[in-house]
Amino acid sequence: MMNQSKHGIPIRTKRIKRWIFFFSLYFFCLFCAFSSELANPKSYFLKVWIEPESSEISVQGKLNIHLKDPLLEKFHFNLHGTFQINKLKINGLTAEYIHKKNNPQSVYPCTKQTTVRLPEKSKAKPVRMEIEYHGKLENIPEFGSYKDQKWALDDQINSRMIELANYSCWYPLFTFGNRFDINLELSLPISWKCVCSGEKTKRWKEGQRVFSCWSSVKDTDIVIVASPQLKLESYRVDDVNIHVYHTQLPESFIAKDIKQIQQTANLFTSLLGKTVLPGGTVKHVFSPKQKGQGGAGIARPGMIVTSEGLTLKSLKKDPDYSLFHGIAHEIAHFWWSFGAGQGDWINETFAEYFSSVAEQRIISEEIFQNNLNKYRSLTNSLPENAPPLSIVPFEGGRVNYIVRYYKGSLMLDCFRQQIGDSAFFKICRDFYQTFHEDLIGTPEFRAFWEMKLGKKKVILNKWLDSDGGVPITIGNRLMLL
Repeated sequence: MMNQSKHGIPIRTKRIKRWIFFFSLYFFCLFCAFSSELANPKSYFLKVWIEPESSEISVQGKLNIHLKDPLLEKFHFNLHGTFQINKLKINGLTAEYIHKKNNPQSVYPCTKQTTVRLPEKSKAKPVRMEIEYHGKLENIPEFGSYKDQKWALDDQINSRMIELANYSCWYPLFTFGNRFDINLELSLPISWKCVCSGEKTKRWKEGQRVFSCWSSVKDTDIVIVASPQLKLESYRVDDVNIHVYHTQLPESFIAKDIKQIQQTANLFTSLLGKTVLPGGTVKHVFSPKQKGQGGAGIARPGMIVTSEGLTLKSLKKDPDYSLFHGIAHEIAHFWWSFGAGQGDWINETFAEYFSSVAEQRIISEEIFQNNLNKYRSLTNSLPENAPPLSIVPFEGGRVNYIVRYYKGSLMLDCFRQQIGDSAFFKICRDFYQTFHEDLIGTPEFRAFWEMKLGKKKVILNKWLDSDGGVPITIGNRLMLL
């Protein structure tokens, strides 16, 4: 998730600290806002009509919802703060609901909580919710628009572009980390092109509108990016389709991006086995926003969304600019995405370390060692009371970020040194194959790796349970305090 030099080495600038702060707040807000829900959506079917000129969106939705408690009398979800609900039914019966405005949060600056009371005669399982709503997104500037910006939102609908994800709560948003199936039908003006979560299954035109259908299984978000200028560069490499969406990036950069995606995806597949890509496609979407989230942006199943504006700015400064490390990190999340709650550090630790492994295998050992040196330097700078991996929370800034990304990466490298490449990558593959369809936390990680490491499990527990930095550097080896 960080900017790269032309050689793919992460740059140590003030921007790193800014994005450390942002992503730490991001996960904290997700956790606090949505972790206590007692209802989870199992599937969404959404019909979405967008008018870019007037910035309006209308949605008709049907959701299948699982109630954790069968005796539950009410549940709630979050929706964008300015949207108006026209209809809400539970199992065919009109339901009562109330709104409560949420306090603004760093990446959820304008939302409201909708509490739905289940009609007495509707308590069948599963719960089926029908909802219709409409409105305009609150006009909030993109991330990085100006110094000391308090509230920001990359989601937007205007005459130039559309970007929608969970940050705006443009669709009913329940529990953070939940997986659900998506069936999306999107209607736009006829001149607009779009890319959405999942696989495109159908496209047709009616009058001055263009419609498209998209589907995905066990997704984590519903993303829409659209623009009249959106271009698709499509390539098939081995068994994988690579689709790059952009509006004005140079051909040379697109060619380099496709090669990096191909090399990284092939490497991770060889190390870990195949992952599930909707439609067998990797989509790299350069959203035509001017600012926005930095580095390679965000990753969803089979999809990476990157700011085209920031990329163009970086290319203007350095024509050899590369997103390799950031892209490798986001591609790694196609595999490493099953850590939940406090265990989200598992996702970030493995994604960060495997992005460095990609640079080691594809670019050079020197870059890999440079990355490890950065990890060591930042980890050694942690205060003595920095939380251990086993309990490191989402909230907080720089310290928790370093623990979750860099201290965790050093732990994996220590395992690799102790048992060798062959055994290490085999265990990583087994770990992924065992848990990739589940949601796990630190206890499952500990039990699995203790079993695999055997007599060396003391190393695991030292890393998981020690405060502060833990590792010290002696030459090129990591020893334990």
